[in-house]
Amino acid sequence: MNDIPDFSEAFRQFRRFLAENGHPDEVFWVFREDLWQLSINRVLVKYPTRPENITLAQKVFAEGRARGLVEITAVAETADRVAASVWFPKYPNEEVQGWACGMRMTIRQPLPSARVLASRYWWVLRLFPRFRHYQRFASFIGTRGWAAA
Repeated sequence: MNDIPDFSEAFRQFRRFLAENGHPDEVFWVFREDLWQLSINRVLVKYPTRPENITLAQKVFAEGRARGLVEITAVAETADRVAASVWFPKYPNEEVQGWACGMRMTIRQPLPSARVLASRYWWVLRLFPRFRHYQRFASFIGTRGWAAA
């Protein structure tokens, strides 16, 4: 039997988890394309994110739930909201030692401070080699392509 709740209940639990740990409980969903981690404590975040991010987050959650393994993670924080992502080990090389079933809710430690960059300016970042490197090698968060596949 799968003890993982549906997305709406998991989302309520995650918001409560954030509040209990001293973070805002307003959440927006991100994928790797929406982030650029500049340092351990600082992240640029595209905001507003694409409208389909919530649909993709729900899809990823449903796939992970069907496999019995899903994680919701707070990846960055603005003054009044948290950027979060949903992930599960989709491929054999992504398996996590010691995690075989269930739902995990995590907050990155330290939770980076997010500086919001308007969506209309985000295309400029693609010109920076460091941004392209981050997009290629940051594996802690899935891409939209990974989520849609």
